[in-house]
Amino acid sequence: MNKEKHTLSVTQKYTLRYIINGCLWLLYSIFNLIPSKPIEILGTVLLLISTVCSFYVVLGKQESDDEMSIQHINLAKSLCLDILICSIMVAGIVSSFVSIPFYKTYGFLIAVSHIISGLLFLKYEKEGC
Repeated sequence: MNKEKHTLSVTQKYTLRYIINGCLWLLYSIFNLIPSKPIEILGTVLLLISTVCSFYVVLGKQESDDEMSIQHINLAKSLCLDILICSIMVAGIVSSFVSIPFYKTYGFLIAVSHIISGLLFLKYEKEGC
């Protein structure tokens, strides 16, 4: 039997690391808002899948990043940071009028940061900087 490991391309690596994990965190965050034991268990399973995906990307065979992909992911992350900081400032303003517990919202911040970084990376890879 041929047991060659599948090599992740740079695009596959960042899609799995950021977009898929971000979507799983988003689903977890939505489920976290529903007070039900079976839904909590489902949310935990989603985080377990996210963890497995992260370890697969970190430990799996993958193409090495080239200079442009490194530049693209750094640019995507820096723009994402600016977007998140502005969002947190808006959330701070809104929280002065509406009481929102932080433990219900942290997953959304993680999800959004992953999804935005991944989508911006894909955009920059397709269009260039």
